[in-house]
Amino acid sequence: MQSEPVTITAGNVALRPLRPEEIDAEWAAMVAGDDVAVNVVPDEATFRARLERSGQMLDGWLDLAIDVSGHAVGRIQTFVPADRVDEPSTFNIGIGLHPPARGHGYAAEALDAFSRWLFESCGAARVEGRTDERNQAMQRVFTRLGWTQDGRVVDGGREWLLFTAPEHPRGH
Repeated sequence: MQSEPVTITAGNVALRPLRPEEIDAEWAAMVAGDDVAVNVVPDEATFRARLERSGQMLDGWLDLAIDVSGHAVGRIQTFVPADRVDEPSTFNIGIGLHPPARGHGYAAEALDAFSRWLFESCGAARVEGRTDERNQAMQRVFTRLGWTQDGRVVDGGREWLLFTAPEHPRGH
């Protein structure tokens, strides 16, 4: 685990550790999330413990707030799905914006900055994202950033579209 918390800035967003007072809102968003974004609601204590160490990469897991003008408008993370445990240079990204923040380009800025950081700072050989087939907005973000659809994967008993980042994200 690195000593300094991860902070990444790009355009209108900053990716930074969650503040302790933001964890309740992220748990509420997880519980209220629709099935397009949330496959299975995790154990609350495990989820909160993960967010309490936000900003620190640990075994391929890293959670960061998506900050716009000093306020968390969502969360981005890299995680290790069960089918990628033996692939330490493959990173999977999950992202979620609070409803009022959607449609402003923040997801694209955050995803581009985060995937670039994973390639440049973490030695990623591959960066992936999974989304529900019904999540057209996320599919447009992936496509806009030059990610390619690499088929489908089953995770948690559910089928997801699999997208892969270009080795050199485009940047802004």
